[in-house]
Amino acid sequence: SIVHAVLYYGLDFSTILFVFISGFLFSYINTENFDYGRYMWKKFKHVILPYMIVSIPALLDKLLIETDAVWMSDFYQHLSIPFKILYMLATGKHQGPFYFIPMITVIFLLAPVFYFLQKSKWFTVITAIVVFIGFFSFNYAYFATVGESVVYFIPVYLFGIWAGKNRDTVATVNNSFLSFLILIFFLLFFLEWAGYIEVYRLKEFREPHYFDRVFNWAKLKMLILAIVLTNVFYRLRYRPSTFLKHLGTYSFGIYFIHLYFISLVEYTLRYFNLDIKQNLFFFVAYVTFVTGGAMTCVFIVKKVMKENSRLIVGS
Repeated sequence: SIVHAVLYYGLDFSTILFVFISGFLFSYINTENFDYGRYMWKKFKHVILPYMIVSIPALLDKLLIETDAVWMSDFYQHLSIPFKILYMLATGKHQGPFYFIPMITVIFLLAPVFYFLQKSKWFTVITAIVVFIGFFSFNYAYFATVGESVVYFIPVYLFGIWAGKNRDTVATVNNSFLSFLILIFFLLFFLEWAGYIEVYRLKEFREPHYFDRVFNWAKLKMLILAIVLTNVFYRLRYRPSTFLKHLGTYSFGIYFIHLYFISLVEYTLRYFNLDIKQNLFFFVAYVTFVTGGAMTCVFIVKKVMKENSRLIVGS
């Protein structure tokens, strides 16, 4: 259906937007004396620690209930429980979206490299080369290794740093160029929808594979969207939205919690043997329930823990 096409071809690979934002914000670190230790301590408190805490239900599930998940190799099965926990935390396999944390942690560890690169006079050239090479990588997320995800996202993160470093230009392109970018985005969207552009999606585990000879048009499409959205939101900066403000404040907490609500919906449908037609109404209701439920949980944690809530749910 048209709705499926819009959601699938328009929003798939949207994790690229979050990595772009992360790189964009990194560009604001511009002091002469970059304190790497302090930087990593903050990342531990606000990213890694909440990841470990929110992972507890998923870890217990994989240790006690779903003990034969597809990714559980013989190597994993022969590990002791403490090492199984370490393995899951190091790979994010215990919960689909959690692959993001081990991947972004590696990128955090590389912060000094990015910090000195952005100060180089060759930074734009280096970024262009890395981003171009990155267009030939496809594998990331749940079915990929942490290394594959890092290779996939480093060009995106670097592009975000470049965009942040040149934000006065990137966020204020003229209407003609912005219209051109929007046109290219929709052109790629329709070409992919019509089957003229085929984008490989990793849907099963296999041996690590870092690069292909095929150009990743979907990755280009999402990087274009990142620039378009940067301009759109910059133009709307004097029109505050309470909803977007709360969504932004709670976003990391939503990320940590949302799959538990997705699992709740899926379990309920299976338990009552319900076969619900997945139309636009169901999708909106589904997103509203998952997002609203996650935001409610984050709200409760923030009320109880106050300024320490970031240590629990990242928000």
